[in-house]
Amino acid sequence: MRFARGFTLIELMITVVIIGILAAIAYPSYQSYMARSRRSEAQQFMQTMDSRQKQILVEQRAYATAPNALNVSMSGWTCSAAQCENPYYTITFNPAVDNTDTPPSYTICASPKAGTNQVNDGSLTLTHNGSKQRLTGTTGCSGGTAVSW
Repeated sequence: MRFARGFTLIELMITVVIIGILAAIAYPSYQSYMARSRRSEAQQFMQTMDSRQKQILVEQRAYATAPNALNVSMSGWTCSAAQCENPYYTITFNPAVDNTDTPPSYTICASPKAGTNQVNDGSLTLTHNGSKQRLTGTTGCSGGTAVSW
């Protein structure tokens, strides 16, 4: 008598169902992890900009008013006079740098780009005095619900 080799259709379908269940659980976790890692990258870049602003204040007694004047760089980021950006965030000074205040002030704002998963993660702000916020429920630099970085 010959024994059949291979898998039956039922065994194959059970395997496909198990893989589908595992994928349904793993994919949202993966998306959440990727959103957190992109947010962390934006936060690091904002910290670099903040550090450079403080150096410029000591050297020139005024903050730089354009992101490209900071001369900061990080892989994947490009800066112009208006903003720094990567595929997921746009970083600006919003509101604009105010060197007429005593002390001078600025707010660095990272807004998620439309059409990316970062939109659900919210905007990031970092002020001249070190105040950090993540604003959920908005893609702008104000409004929404403030949560910690």
